[in-house]
Amino acid sequence: MSNPLQHPPVGSAHDKYAADLARHFIGSSSTLRPHPDDARKIIAPKKNGDLAVLDLTPFIARPRTGTARSIFSGVASIQDLLAAYRAARSAAAFENDLPDARAHVHAYAEEFMTELFSRAVQFCSNDQAKLIAAWVSDLDVYVAVKAVESLLNSKADIGLLEIAARRNWTIHFDHLAIRCGHSGRRDAERVVELLKKEHGYESSQVPGEDYYQFTDGWNAYPLYKILDTGQVLRLFIDQSDANAPTQIIRHWNRVYGYTAHHMGLRATKLEANEHIAVTLQEMIDALAAERLLSLTPTGQYTDGMLLQVFSKPEHEANVPANLKQELGAIDPELERTIENAKLLEMVSRREVPGSFAQRYFELYELRYDARNRLHSVPAYHYFLPAQAAHVIKTSVQTT
Repeated sequence: MSNPLQHPPVGSAHDKYAADLARHFIGSSSTLRPHPDDARKIIAPKKNGDLAVLDLTPFIARPRTGTARSIFSGVASIQDLLAAYRAARSAAAFENDLPDARAHVHAYAEEFMTELFSRAVQFCSNDQAKLIAAWVSDLDVYVAVKAVESLLNSKADIGLLEIAARRNWTIHFDHLAIRCGHSGRRDAERVVELLKKEHGYESSQVPGEDYYQFTDGWNAYPLYKILDTGQVLRLFIDQSDANAPTQIIRHWNRVYGYTAHHMGLRATKLEANEHIAVTLQEMIDALAAERLLSLTPTGQYTDGMLLQVFSKPEHEANVPANLKQELGAIDPELERTIENAKLLEMVSRREVPGSFAQRYFELYELRYDARNRLHSVPAYHYFLPAQAAHVIKTSVQTT
């Protein structure tokens, strides 16, 4: 595991960009502070006196070509969307193609997906199917597959896409979290290897942003990819610690397989030819107007660098009784919390000024166009561990 206190000296173009950006935001904020030892980092104080450190150094990656558009073009109905989903699923290797990854997933996971798609045929309109297909076309096949599964299992996800269409917002894929089993079987490591080898994802070169270890019994590997369209894809591959049998992550994996337990979406709007982040409160209020409720937001201490909130979890009442009894023998609480099947995570990341956006795209040898809806450049690209830990705690609230 990387030591988060170590960081190579400023020198590369990525480092200089981060140091300049940190100075810009510190100079325009009354709350953010400079890091005493590293110009690429900023410090955000919390109300309880703790300090959050945010490293603004972009991850290093070679832009990749998106692989979803040709598969999802021409979708005009929910049947078309499901056919495109199946084509995308067969276009590359996924977790279920690995025998060792499948071994500990319950047969119910497949029944869950079958029922999910059966329900989608009933409730998803053709207009919604076209909206979903158009949105996932900007992604790669891995995220497109996971996103379709997520969108069809969350009224809040689809609701946000529809709200954005009415309000002229752009909804950006921010990240998704794949729940694996536990570290004793190296379940997350197996998925990380698949994603790097088959799908072109990479770990960040920034120490501490390649692996997280949490005190409440789980760990995670963040992975990154940038497409040649400027779209950034973030994955959060997590698992329980081997010695934490009651940690729910391993049980989510057993019951629901490798579906994304949550997908993070954020929104921007174009003002004076610059991308502006839609605030978390705007998104919360917009969903509330559609009777889609949110839980407890986090990150208010970051001066808008990273704000997050979950919608109310989707409830899955069809988990078989014998499977719930199996989990209840491990921890009685699991019988209840395992029914929290899917959440939408709304994210707001503060955007950089246009001059920095242009410099950011130059790091990847891409041409910046402020009018391009995908050319959003958040100042902070990673995940704050304190907020990631909150994700798990929020995820097990009662539905």
